[in-house]
Amino acid sequence: MTLDKKELRKEQHRLEILQTAERIFARQGYHTTTMEAVAEECGWSKGTLYLYFKSKEDLFFSVLFEKLDRFSAALLADLKASEGVEGKIRGLIDAQFSFFTENKHFFQLVITEQAKVMHSSNSGLREELIQKQHSHINEISQALSEGMRDDTSVHASILAGSIVGAVNLHLVSWLMAPESMDVDYLKSQITTLFVNGISAHENI
Repeated sequence: MTLDKKELRKEQHRLEILQTAERIFARQGYHTTTMEAVAEECGWSKGTLYLYFKSKEDLFFSVLFEKLDRFSAALLADLKASEGVEGKIRGLIDAQFSFFTENKHFFQLVITEQAKVMHSSNSGLREELIQKQHSHINEISQALSEGMRDDTSVHASILAGSIVGAVNLHLVSWLMAPESMDVDYLKSQITTLFVNGISAHENI
């Protein structure tokens, strides 16, 4: 669907707000961030901000929804274009590393603030995010399964969850001490583990 000029301008403003809010939430935390602070950094009034987002909680979850939707769409397109399960595994790991290292504010927001906000949320946005996350993993599982042989002993959903979990775990360590970790080496090690297995070159 093609947006007209008015709709396009409105969407650009919405994205500007989300990008600004992402930086402030990551820098200050959810509870100390105010709608006034976001509006001020955007150069708008608080009233204008409320035309796009009805509350701070709505704004916070919208930041998460926007990034997850964009990442999922780009990732699934790449996975569908990759050949075989090995190509899809490499593509998934590479995409995760690229996304989170290029979006450090967002990653910091997810690991430090998301659980706190979800714990106190009762607006239905929490459930919507959980559903989006489940759908994200299910879509990855489906894409991986299309490259796997029918007699493969590992279920695609287990493979998908394990890869996503492993990458996220190590990227958290990297975010806490980036100067002490080589991201390219870390990505290479995780790729080798999931593509070749721990026993590929060992005599057991």
